[in-house]
Amino acid sequence: HIRKFSTNHDDFMASMDFASLNTDGWCNTTKCDAIPSDIRNAISRHKRQKVVTRSLLRTQDRSLVERGECISVWRWTMPMNAEPLIEFSNNHSIIFVAQLSKSAKILSIGKGVIGSCDETNRRREANWKKGKAYFIPSNGGKALGWLQTINSEEDLGSKSYYQPMVIYKIKFTLSEKKIHDIVSEVETKTTIKRWARILFGIIDQTIRSNFHEDTGEAKIGKKQLNSKCTCSSGLELLEDDSRAVASIISQLECSSKK
Repeated sequence: HIRKFSTNHDDFMASMDFASLNTDGWCNTTKCDAIPSDIRNAISRHKRQKVVTRSLLRTQDRSLVERGECISVWRWTMPMNAEPLIEFSNNHSIIFVAQLSKSAKILSIGKGVIGSCDETNRRREANWKKGKAYFIPSNGGKALGWLQTINSEEDLGSKSYYQPMVIYKIKFTLSEKKIHDIVSEVETKTTIKRWARILFGIIDQTIRSNFHEDTGEAKIGKKQLNSKCTCSSGLELLEDDSRAVASIISQLECSSKK
């Protein structure tokens, strides 16, 4: 025998006397006076949460903006508290934060099964800012993902709560050496589009300025990488580079809609 659980939780809550709110955020019956304040507060918080999340999109969305020159540009839309999209980071990439609510906190996924107690306890905050770009190094093919959560319960139901985070992830499939050869004109650049050349230049300069030793080795050392940035939060790019990335994304978005 399979036990069926009620799916009419909202209807049940609405039928209860204390669950009918007035303009002050509390119930409209005299029975409420007999309910302890801590229980009233808990019910109020629960009601606000149900109202806010009832029609909220709960999944992240990813769409391709441009693919070419061994680069792919993806647009990610991340509603508040939506389940994270998971990718496996075999290559370096750049994240650009296009839209971010002031009441939001960004977390990177932890190790373990997504949604498990072990994984959620290992999540770390990514200190991203709107309008900034970040270099995300390859982590050898391990899982990578982010989610948007709220900073405080006080922001529940606010206008900013409904605003999804929008980021652009720019993936590079060429090796560091190949990118450097293109940038240093060891290989001809005549057939490479201008936007791709700019992105190659940004990632090549970022790698060589932050991770390379005097030996000039093209491979990022593991100890150097860990001391500079994490695979989840990344390394913030220079202001000019962030603006260049933003401009390229705007151009590609316009081109894709034509």
